[in-house]
Amino acid sequence: MYVLGINLSHDRAACLLKDGRVVVAVEEERLDRLKHSEGFIIHGHFEKLSKVLPMKAVTYCLDTAGIGIDDVDLVVGNRPLGDGAVERILRELPIRDKNKIHSLPMPSHHLAHAYAGYLASPFDEAAVLVVDGVGSKVPGTGRVEKHTIFDAEGTSLRRAHSETYPEDWSEVGLGLFYSFFSAKLGFVTRWGHPTFGDFGCGGYTEAGKTMGLAPYGRPRPQWDRLLTLKDGNVEARTEDLEKAWASWLASDGEGFDATKKDSWQHQFAKDVAFKIQDETEEAMLHLAHHAYEVTGRSKLCITGGVALNSVANQRIVAEGPFEEVYILPPAGDAGIAIGAAYYGYYAIAGGTERHALRSGATGRSYSEHEIAQAVQAVGGKVESRKATVAEVAELLAEHRLVGWVQGGSEIGPRALGHRSMLADPRHPQVRDYLNEVVKHREVFRPFAPSVLLDEADEWFDMRGDSPFMLLVPDVLEHRRSEVPAITHVDGTARVQTVEKDVNPRYHELISRFAELTGVPVVLNTSYNDAGEPIVETPQDAVRTFLNTELDHLYIGDLLLTKTGRELPDRHPARQPLA
Repeated sequence: MYVLGINLSHDRAACLLKDGRVVVAVEEERLDRLKHSEGFIIHGHFEKLSKVLPMKAVTYCLDTAGIGIDDVDLVVGNRPLGDGAVERILRELPIRDKNKIHSLPMPSHHLAHAYAGYLASPFDEAAVLVVDGVGSKVPGTGRVEKHTIFDAEGTSLRRAHSETYPEDWSEVGLGLFYSFFSAKLGFVTRWGHPTFGDFGCGGYTEAGKTMGLAPYGRPRPQWDRLLTLKDGNVEARTEDLEKAWASWLASDGEGFDATKKDSWQHQFAKDVAFKIQDETEEAMLHLAHHAYEVTGRSKLCITGGVALNSVANQRIVAEGPFEEVYILPPAGDAGIAIGAAYYGYYAIAGGTERHALRSGATGRSYSEHEIAQAVQAVGGKVESRKATVAEVAELLAEHRLVGWVQGGSEIGPRALGHRSMLADPRHPQVRDYLNEVVKHREVFRPFAPSVLLDEADEWFDMRGDSPFMLLVPDVLEHRRSEVPAITHVDGTARVQTVEKDVNPRYHELISRFAELTGVPVVLNTSYNDAGEPIVETPQDAVRTFLNTELDHLYIGDLLLTKTGRELPDRHPARQPLA
């Protein structure tokens, strides 16, 4: 049985299930190359905005499976607030039997998140915590989903606790709380109309930057607490947030201007990030404890956009009451496509098969012929030859920077060893060089380590696995000097654990690197330049390779280098380790 799930929120996406297993899932942004890929036809008042389906993603899914749209048994769509997904799909999807088109019941958004977060997990029962910015409107209430706790068992979910906030945003939830201050700090990807986005910020707030900057900040005891935590609720009044920002800026923010380049360097910005991250972590811990109280479950699934706050996730794992925690790799709205498909299979069709999502690599693979075409298209700009994984490991050990494109692409914001830029974690100059010269982004941004699962506890203070790079344990103190490029200023790292049976080629690379260096870790960051989506196709990979200061691209079995290129003066390979 084929079920197609479609997300019509931001990060439009499509997912195709076959008998409960994810065959393929992809975000529209990877195909249309527009970050977040909203798909608005017109701009105006939010409720009057009209969207188009993510047809590139839908076609990609069907082509990968080798089926046509009429071979699909169910189509389930979702978007937050007023929904309207079914009406849009009925108009635009060229499927003959319109009775196959369904939607989730309102309020739908958190339900879709919960289906994705739980039914992708390996658990037979769990509490499911959904925390994001904007959920669905709750019919007849004038309120919007804030956060929701579900009790899940088998293939069924029921709401155990839910909170809402008013449509006028006079009060907001945890996701919008974080967005409010990310916008104030100037961490925004500009998009559309200048007043588009949360709090009229002019685009999409970049919460990951706030999280990365937070460890550079310091406590400000004189700043009042902003969040009220009580009985499974997190309250934040927008008026209080505005007053707090104005007060802090007047008393401690002299000279700070978010519109200026590198404004993050001001200590005020760092302290605000610290404050917001600290309160967010405490709030997420509070919600996790409440989820345990109202469900009595020993396992937890975390999903929704706030589940991408890997530092808060780490605290839940380390300090919370749950024995096991699962976090969906596309925890944000791209994962809604997976949730919509799961809802169709389990809730509408009564499906029973379960297949845990162990890998975030839900995209299609590209053939040798397609790779060769992409290389031939750029003519003499690159030189290519067949190479082994062992040769790539040698290049990394020599401090070269390598693009790594293998198998199907990952869904969600983290590159997990399929669309990655890789580097030597031992070299102290690698982080700044990657940030400034290669990815053209702020130098405070940390990079993640990919580590062999069997070796992880020898390098990081962690228990269990972290396959999707959504936990941030401490780097063991005696190891920090060995891997400075992946150790953040506070001694932590956003870890990805790698298993041989999940990603054998990436596991082989790290193993080979370990044989050469004694370090079973490589630095892994997403294969994209600043402001662009992660690469999808061989053409994307070659273009970004040529447009950045990457040294090599390993795609399939081909190793690419740039014709006549010399290493820049700042290159880490020009500064060998002692």
